[in-house]
Amino acid sequence: MTLPDRDLLLCRDCCCGSTDKHPDVDHDALRDALLSGAGRLDGVHVRVRVVDCLSQCDRSNVVLVRDFATGGRPHDTWLGQVLDRDSVEAVLRWAAVGGPLPTDLSGLAFAQVRR
Repeated sequence: MTLPDRDLLLCRDCCCGSTDKHPDVDHDALRDALLSGAGRLDGVHVRVRVVDCLSQCDRSNVVLVRDFATGGRPHDTWLGQVLDRDSVEAVLRWAAVGGPLPTDLSGLAFAQVRR
């Protein structure tokens, strides 16, 4: 099996995707937008996977961007508070081109907290 260039892991479990924590967010629409944006984007293979808890509940909604394009060990970028369509579209745009984190996503990036 060939790995994608970038893997987007969308956390969906206890906190992420919860109307209890974010009642004014259409979580299903954001998930669907991320899933429909996957595939080949500008020649880059981007895969989106919905996963159980990534244990970063303080930052919900979390998307882990795993970059395999560099070869060798993947590079992970953690994004939290992905709570609107603009954020989802920015994640997909960045996944398609790679490179440094763009300014419109820099406020969402955080260091993983090991639990």
